Amino acid sequence: MTADLPVKEIMTREVCTVSKDESVLNASRKMIECGVGSVVVVEDSKPVGIVTERDIITKVVARNRVPADVLVEEIMSYPVITVSPNTSTRDAGTIMLKKGIRRLPVINGDELVGIVTDTDLLSYSIDLGEYMGLIREEQYVVDEPEIGKCEICGRIAELRDADGMRVCEDCYETL
Repeated sequence: MTADLPVKEIMTREVCTVSKDESVLNASRKMIECGVGSVVVVEDSKPVGIVTERDIITKVVARNRVPADVLVEEIMSYPVITVSPNTSTRDAGTIMLKKGIRRLPVINGDELVGIVTDTDLLSYSIDLGEYMGLIREEQYVVDEPEIGKCEICGRIAELRDADGMRVCEDCYETL
């Protein structure tokens, strides 16, 4: 990423949340309803943990536990790593890489205001890459001069348009 936007420009503002006393079954249903792979666990709109599909598989399903009998608090990852809305996309990506995580809740003070994911960063990076490619193409596109026979003097030269005629530079200047 060569240009660096704050995460508030690419984050998802509507975050799928649960409270820590809800069951994993309810959390799973919310994830399906929201079409996401994680839920942020909140207390008074402050993120206190996160539950991912992986948490459910490794801490509930693989242990043959009943999702309706397991509370979110028992399997959530905490403390949750967060960033502020003005954190750069580059810094957010670096945090994710170093911590081995794919989601970063975005907080303003203590309040959850969004979430940025590895997919968001990748989409931004690809869009930026395509944009930069277009800029590079535009910078290197050179209008090649038209070479041909001047309609006035008959000389072979670079041609310019003069009142609908294709003429050489010398004839253009005399018109």
